[in-house]
Amino acid sequence: MSASKKRKVDDPLAALVRRAVALRRELHAYPEPGFEEKETQRRIRAVLAELDVCADARTCAETGLVADIAGPVGKKPPTDKNAVRCVALRSDMDALRMTEKNECLAHRSRHEGVAHMCGHDGHMASLVLAAALVARRKDRLPAGASVRLLFQPAEEGPGGALPMIMDGALEGVDECYGFHNWPSFPLGEVHVKPGALMAHVSEFTIIVKGSGCHASQPHAGVDAVLAGSAVVQALHTITSRSTRSDENAVVSVTQFHAGEATNVLPDSAVLKGTIRDLDPAVFDLIEKRITEVSAGVAAGYGATAEVKIDSMYPVVFNHAASYDHVVAAAGDLGLPVSAAGLPMLGAEDFAYLIDEKMGGVPGCFFFVGGKEDAVTKLAALDVNLPEAAKVGAASALRSNCMCHATAYDFNDNIIPVAAKMYVKILERRLGCALYTDDELAGLQ
Repeated sequence: MSASKKRKVDDPLAALVRRAVALRRELHAYPEPGFEEKETQRRIRAVLAELDVCADARTCAETGLVADIAGPVGKKPPTDKNAVRCVALRSDMDALRMTEKNECLAHRSRHEGVAHMCGHDGHMASLVLAAALVARRKDRLPAGASVRLLFQPAEEGPGGALPMIMDGALEGVDECYGFHNWPSFPLGEVHVKPGALMAHVSEFTIIVKGSGCHASQPHAGVDAVLAGSAVVQALHTITSRSTRSDENAVVSVTQFHAGEATNVLPDSAVLKGTIRDLDPAVFDLIEKRITEVSAGVAAGYGATAEVKIDSMYPVVFNHAASYDHVVAAAGDLGLPVSAAGLPMLGAEDFAYLIDEKMGGVPGCFFFVGGKEDAVTKLAALDVNLPEAAKVGAASALRSNCMCHATAYDFNDNIIPVAAKMYVKILERRLGCALYTDDELAGLQ
């Protein structure tokens, strides 16, 4: 074995990356939905202790975790009252209620109907790696300073960030940062902007009521299916005809439920969907138009429509100063920074953590790209297929399909990139030097 290869094998930082990748795949194989992340919580707690990060991580919001990494004790803390004392880093924990179709993956989901198809497994692994890196150099943190790790449940719903805040997760925290992987952005590229980054999200339910009858005698009733279908088509005209072209918003009908038998026209049809917007005034307009359009179109078919709209996560609104720190951290690492594709109409309950009206603190959320060539690092894919079939499997797995797709899998090459971003943000905000540029450059 050459000296260079031996150094790579023995490198403790490289070993941490390998452990983080292994953890990611463990978490992927055993996903749990919102507020059911008990095994996930146990695994994270165990690996934090294993890596000497924290032996006393505390439960928060039922299935979440909070852990602190404190600076040296006994030294005199800075006298500057405005100095940042505690920076929080957040990862979501929950999986989606959906079926994974990556049959060739050795680490595919073992839990029927639940899968990590948004990358929260990778977000957790990235935060664990960052935590392990900080813990190894915690003596270099300023006296009185600390890093808080937030492992948050239920981001996909019903929302775990607010319960974390209510359970004290941000007590003593000055700033909070988090990231999300994004498969369509180039690997290692940081996408971020100040202000509105992600959308306010709402859910709606519309019950279209008609009058059921025999399917061979539609004139004898009021066809709720037909009326509901017309409502669906009309709803999709709201953003194109009622909002300005420069106002980002979307209305999507995602469910249509009606009937029990093929020879019966049902009494009612139930429509469900989502609204995404970046401006309260736009949301108010859309809410008004959904009610008006649903009632008016249904009435045209002799039916009625009941509308219920539930407002959920607010806009993710990045603080300008925190945005500057993220951009500077990326610059320190030589990572490209872009605002392309932003703001996007996906939603995130990280919004609460940096919404001071809701008990949050200043902070910033950013994206790390995961797009790369189809067969890059094929050997690391770990697929259960004959060698001859691995190239095809690699092409499928590295096809950069989007989050929430049945063939999605988090790109493990993001893990060291995100961890280094966290380290650099902490160095800048806490005023310390944890690692040299050469050390971080070799972390991959």
